[in-house]
Amino acid sequence: MENSCRYFAYVDDYVHGEMNPDELQGFESHLGSCGLCTDEIGRIKSVRAALEESFAVSLDERFNYSVVTELRKTRKPEAAREIRIALEDIIISLATLVAIVLIAIQLFNRPKVSSVDMVGKLDTIERSSMEQTSLSNDQVLELVLRNK
Repeated sequence: MENSCRYFAYVDDYVHGEMNPDELQGFESHLGSCGLCTDEIGRIKSVRAALEESFAVSLDERFNYSVVTELRKTRKPEAAREIRIALEDIIISLATLVAIVLIAIQLFNRPKVSSVDMVGKLDTIERSSMEQTSLSNDQVLELVLRNK
């Protein structure tokens, strides 16, 4: 649209309140004598009003309550599931820790038998054979364990 008004480019700034006080005063004094700018301002304001009305939504007073209630319903099972999974993870971790501790206790509580104690458990025939040959501690332990 062609226009002959040099202020026409400022109509948008005026409608949106983007002019400083000096510009605003000068533009408003111009509006008294310019029908083109006045008509354009009217068109912009009517389009703005139509847009504001088209986006205005009236909601029931209970809308917020029902939305929040529905959100809570959907979140509870999800939260309960997450808590259950976390508890299962904790229980599995604790059970693993208990198993490790029990295995460690069994490993460290094995009876320590000296070669003197082992020889004491051998019968006389084995003692005499052991005296004839020099056996290592492992061989003596093997003899004792075979006799049990």
